[in-house]
Amino acid sequence: MSNSSNTEAKEFTKECIVSALLELIKEKDYERITLTEIAKKAGVSRNAVYRNFETKNLILKKHTNDITLKFIKRLNESEIITYDNYIRILVTHLCNHRETAEILLKAGLENILLEAFMLMKGAYEVENSIIEYYENYRIGGLFFIYITWLNNGCKESTEELIETVTKVIGAKSILPRV
Repeated sequence: MSNSSNTEAKEFTKECIVSALLELIKEKDYERITLTEIAKKAGVSRNAVYRNFETKNLILKKHTNDITLKFIKRLNESEIITYDNYIRILVTHLCNHRETAEILLKAGLENILLEAFMLMKGAYEVENSIIEYYENYRIGGLFFIYITWLNNGCKESTEELIETVTKVIGAKSILPRV
């Protein structure tokens, strides 16, 4: 088997494992799913699961990172975009993948979601000397807005969430009353 086809076979196996876990999550609680069940559902050996992923969390991390990297690739292939358009594209992406985020929250794996958000650092250029601070502030803010939206039952539509994010990011400093 050539390296190319071997790599393709490994990727196919990983995709089967991810799909199997996502299907099992619809049927039972995440905590109760075993790697053996995932292997059976994926149609692969238990060893194949262990060779590719040491834990269920790593399966979900791969899935979440793949979604995020596809988004970043799409964004990088776009023509020059405005910040407002970036927010529109990002929020639409997040709304389209809310099921994955809800799975992570239900399983107590917000850290995987936050790591995916951190992959987006630098996806939009900022021209100033405090880029690292700004990027962390931006990513953290977007992350918690998204978490709040999910925890509130996704009541706002995609358009309403885009409007909220745009307003929050553009808002002047709002200080609490003392």
